Amino acid sequence: MMQAKCPECAKNQDLGHVFCGGCGNKLDCPECSRYRTAGTPFCGGCGRRFGNRYAYVPEDKKNGPVFWVSLFAMGFVMMFLAVEGVTLLVKFADVFIYAAGIEYGLLILLPSPHVFLRFSGAWSQAYWLFLVAAVILSFARLAWEMYSKHMENRQDESKKGLEDTSAYWLGLFWPSTVVIQLAIMMVLAVGSGTGLPSFETQDERYMMFVLASASVWEEVITRVLIIGLPLAIFALISKKEHPARYLLGGFGVSKAAMVLIIISSAVFGYAHYDGWGLIKILPSFIFGLAAGYLYSKYGLYASILLHFVNDYLQSFLWLGMGEVTMSILILALLGLGIVTTVILAVKGVPFVKDFRHREFFPDSFKKD
Repeated sequence: MMQAKCPECAKNQDLGHVFCGGCGNKLDCPECSRYRTAGTPFCGGCGRRFGNRYAYVPEDKKNGPVFWVSLFAMGFVMMFLAVEGVTLLVKFADVFIYAAGIEYGLLILLPSPHVFLRFSGAWSQAYWLFLVAAVILSFARLAWEMYSKHMENRQDESKKGLEDTSAYWLGLFWPSTVVIQLAIMMVLAVGSGTGLPSFETQDERYMMFVLASASVWEEVITRVLIIGLPLAIFALISKKEHPARYLLGGFGVSKAAMVLIIISSAVFGYAHYDGWGLIKILPSFIFGLAAGYLYSKYGLYASILLHFVNDYLQSFLWLGMGEVTMSILILALLGLGIVTTVILAVKGVPFVKDFRHREFFPDSFKKD
C-alpha cells in the first residue's frame, strides 16, 4: 500500500522551509535529487538521510462545496479551452492562406507599445505557424501536467491534488478576471459617459491571427521579458544552477517575483491605453496580475492559455454555433465569475499572511 503524501510538503517547499510544518519531514534542497539519483544514503548538500521520513496520516475530511465549485469551474474553463483549441486547428489552413496578405508589426513595450519589426507575405505565414505551435505546445504541457498529477495522486479519492495544477487556477482566475474587468469598465464607462470598448468588425481570419498573436507575443514581452529575464540575470549573477530556466517561468511566487509581477502588470495595463483609452488600463492590470501569477507559479504555458481562453472567446461564433449559444455561455461565465471571485478572496487571505515568510529569491524551483 502506498504511503499517503502530505499536502503541506509542496507548500512548505515553495516557501523555502527546511522542514514541513504539516508532517515534520525534512524537505529537499537543490542537491537532494542529484544525490538520491546517484544512490547515496545522504545528500552531500544538506546532509539529509534519504528514506527516513515520518508517517503522514491524512485527515478524514470530505471535500466541501468550495472545492467542488472550484472543480466545476476548472471543467467549465477546460471546455472553453477545448472548443477554442479545435477552432484554432479547424481554421488553421484558412488563416494560413489569408496571412500571406497581412502586413504585421511586432510590438515591444518601452513601456508604451512600439513596433520594432514589420513583415508580410511568407513571413506572416511563418509567424502564424509559430503562434499555433506555441499554443499547441501549451496545451500539451497542460495535458502532461494533468496526467502527471493523476498518476501521482491516483490513490487519492479526495482529488485534492488538483488544487496544485494550473488547470485548477485557470478555472478560478479566468471567470473572475472577466467579471472584475467588466465591472471596472462599466463603472468607468458610466462615470465618464462613454460606452464600453469593442472591436471593430473585422474578417474572422484577421481576428484569429491578431488574437493568437496577443495570446503568445504579449506574454513574451510582458511576462518573460519583465519577470523571467530579470530573475534569470539575477540567478546568473548569483551563480544559481540553470538560470535560463527562469525564462519559461515556474519558479514560484517569491517576493522578488511578486515585485516583478506588479511591474509587468502595470506595464501591461498602460500598453492598452493607445488602443483602448483609460477605460482599459486598470482591467488589463488586473488580468496581468493573474497571468503573472500563473507564469511564475506554473510556467509560460499557463499564462499563454489564460490569455488564449480570454481572447478566443468568439470561437463559438467562428465555429457557427450561433449567438444564442454564445450568449448563454457568457451569462454562465459571468455567474461563475462572481462565485470564483469570492473563492479567490477567501484563498487570498492565507496567501497574504504567509507571504512575509517567503524568501526574496529562493535557491531552487518549486517542486511539482
